[in-house]
Amino acid sequence: MRVLAPNGSSELGYDCGMKLYYFPAACSLAPHIALREVGLPFALVRLDTKTGELEGGGRIEDVNEKGLVPVLELDDGERLTEVSAVLQYIADRKPELGLAPAAGTMARYRLAEWLNFIATELHKIYWPLFHDGADVEKDNARAKLARGFDFVDRRLGDGPFLMGPTFTVADAYLLVVLNWMKPGGLDADRWPRLKEYRARLRERPSVAAALEAEGLMRRR
Repeated sequence: MRVLAPNGSSELGYDCGMKLYYFPAACSLAPHIALREVGLPFALVRLDTKTGELEGGGRIEDVNEKGLVPVLELDDGERLTEVSAVLQYIADRKPELGLAPAAGTMARYRLAEWLNFIATELHKIYWPLFHDGADVEKDNARAKLARGFDFVDRRLGDGPFLMGPTFTVADAYLLVVLNWMKPGGLDADRWPRLKEYRARLRERPSVAAALEAEGLMRRR
């Protein structure tokens, strides 16, 4: 288990309350990025997806009976699962940063709209592309993903972020599913604006630090 300093840039020599159970490049990368954005100390606990074992001992079912990441273990030991819920919890820890609009506003419901679209119309559609025995569904999955990315591309337009001038947790989630394009057999050149958006987000300090910590980007 690695414990990260408040800026997420280096390891500390002591434990801290909050833990993120993750697997590199999986959807848990989105809350990993969000945690670095808010600047709170947290520990990373890696899952071995082949064995189901957790770094430091135990199994993923010990912390999430669904057997999935992400799992965010809070300071009091309570655990939160599902990407959209975890992202909103992290954003609400530092509301002044604007990672999520204020609760009860229309903008907050627009954020929920984006998070749900990414989860159901993009994230889950990748499933047959990364699992054996689902070959018959692969072409259908790519076609549906293409339609979903067409929609996102139109809505993003030339704007810097999904919801306008401010980076939100929806951008962290979208980045993750954009990262899966190449391994999923989709040609990112079809969506030049999304390709540029992805490249720009990967330059963001929180994103670069999370990618490096998960072994997905070399230290510069």
